[in-house]
Parts: sequence; structure tokens; C-alpha cells
Amino acid sequence: MLTENKLTLDSRIYMFAKFHAKAGKEAELRARLLEMVAHTTKEEGCVFYNLHVDLEESDIFYFMECWKDQAALDFHMDTPYVKAILRDSDELTSDGIGISYMKLIGA
Repeated sequence: MLTENKLTLDSRIYMFAKFHAKAGKEAELRARLLEMVAHTTKEEGCVFYNLHVDLEESDIFYFMECWKDQAALDFHMDTPYVKAILRDSDELTSDGIGISYMKLIGA
């Protein structure tokens, strides 16, 4: 039998997104991603939304995200700021946005 806490963990969606800035676009991409943090952390279904920069390559950024459920992630993906970064990714990144979706299986 699953406990309520287990059900909550099972419904969460984890996501990693990788952005490798084009040469000369590092500062602009960083600023845009920081703006996304300010907006996204206010979304009701956002469990966490953390922006990181690579220790060895300062032009590579990662989002580590957790969403309460698929509906929360769908809402996020439909926001104007996500649509804008997706639209502008060819201009700002060297190879698009790498995205991986995960489920927690152990903690």
C-alpha cells in the first residue's frame, strides 16, 4: 500500500534542461534564464526551479526542476516566458536546449 507521501513523490516530474550559450550571447542568455527563475518560482505547481552554471564552462547553464505533476509542467511550458526562450533558443544557444524528464525512484 502506498502512503500519501509516496503518492506525492510518484506524481512529481523532475526535469533537467541544458543551455550552451553561443559565443557572445553568454550574458544575454544568463539574464534571460535568471528572469525565468523569477517568474517560474511563483507558479503554483513548481516544487523547485534552480539555475546552475557549469564549474568548468561558464557558458553552459542547467535548470534542475521539479513539478508537482504533469498539469503543473504543462502549465509552465505554456507560459509566455517559456515560449519566448524556446523561440529564441536558436539565437541564444549553440545547440538548442537539451531536456531530460525523470521520475524519482529513490531518496
